[in-house]
Amino acid sequence: MLDLDTASSISGKQTKSTQVRHDDRLASLIERAALALAVDKSVFLRAAIEREATRVLDLQSRHTLTPADAKMFAAALDAPPAPTPRALEAARNYGARVVHAD
Repeated sequence: MLDLDTASSISGKQTKSTQVRHDDRLASLIERAALALAVDKSVFLRAAIEREATRVLDLQSRHTLTPADAKMFAAALDAPPAPTPRALEAARNYGARVVHAD
């Protein structure tokens, strides 16, 4: 169910506009859905857009590992690779430049 309370609780004047071109099928679908909820098309569209945008951003904010990926990740943490010659050289250079306060 579409959360229309979110759309109606938006404070302030609605000043931004977005144009969307669509076909007759989508126009009919939007009109029928707005009518079914007894709201204006703009109220329905704002609520639907907000809900979908929130869903997309929520999904993109984290990564879910598959069981195989989780097993590989845990194994990598338990047995880190040996440092490369380049990493060892960088550590030596760092140690030569940094004075430790012991």
